[in-house]
Amino acid sequence: MPDVMECSDGYVPPPRKGPNPFAKVDPNVLEKLPPGSRVVGATPHGSSFWTQTAKLTAHLADGTEQAYFLKVALGEHCMRMMNGEYESMTVLYAAVPDFVPKPYAWGSYKDIPNTHFFLCEFRLYLVRREAPQSAASPNGRYGFPFTTYMGPLPQDNRWCDTWEEYFAQGIRRMLSLERDVQGRSEELDELAAKLYDKVIPRLLRPLTTLRSIEPNCCTDVAAGKPIVFDACARTLPHTMVSFWQILIETYQKYFPISAPEEDHDDRNALYSIRFDIHSSCAYSSSKRFRRDFMTTMKTLVDKYPGGYEEWEKQNSNRIAQAANASQAYDDTDDPTA
Repeated sequence: MPDVMECSDGYVPPPRKGPNPFAKVDPNVLEKLPPGSRVVGATPHGSSFWTQTAKLTAHLADGTEQAYFLKVALGEHCMRMMNGEYESMTVLYAAVPDFVPKPYAWGSYKDIPNTHFFLCEFRLYLVRREAPQSAASPNGRYGFPFTTYMGPLPQDNRWCDTWEEYFAQGIRRMLSLERDVQGRSEELDELAAKLYDKVIPRLLRPLTTLRSIEPNCCTDVAAGKPIVFDACARTLPHTMVSFWQILIETYQKYFPISAPEEDHDDRNALYSIRFDIHSSCAYSSSKRFRRDFMTTMKTLVDKYPGGYEEWEKQNSNRIAQAANASQAYDDTDDPTA
């Protein structure tokens, strides 16, 4: 498994400044612990480019020992980051409580200005779990009611009626941020226009043409991983969440490939673009990620010049059969049919 420096292509973040947030436990953090708790240790734990993390050890009022995970970040946007992570973890915990640490609180330090925190259960391992489940979108749409962050980057979680619309919205946000970091590129602008106009409709619209998909949140794909943390939740179709080959086989044991099955690899290639754009934003000194996602864009743009319209013409019989099957299914649920 590559370490954080390898994944970031050698990016080195600016040195941290200011007081140590774990030198003593802030009063506002203490307020979030059960009444009568006494913190007996605060030890740095883990590593992060954009936050500082620690393990808190507390003795509860009844004498038992309890460990907490404390994440701290500096800056106004980090207040929204901590809020987004808390809300994300809350949704995840409600859906799969055995698979995520229990979130307790988020807030701002009292003694160190502009410093914000997220507090959750500290867990090192998890016993074997049952098959993953999903939480339905609260309104049948794609998005999330709070701004969430991937690393230091705010996600565009505004509600959308279709997966195609929501995915394109997210790509636009990421590309806007990426241009601010890496500079404008005419070639990238041209590729992005064709991606929005041809590729995204071609690869994502058939998902809903051949069947209906319901937005869900927190589909699990961390095969072989003991626990999910550092959440950035949003409602997605389950088709977006298999990327690495080592995970795909396990993923497909729980979720068969969605129709049209022949698009599976290219859908995953499309989804990977978003994450490479994110990496290009986050690791500003690296040019590799832009090269990578532009190469993927060009491959897909060249492969699908006719967009969704061409696919629709070629698959008219298939679409009609899917519509008839859907109507037949609906009729079986109608006692008057």
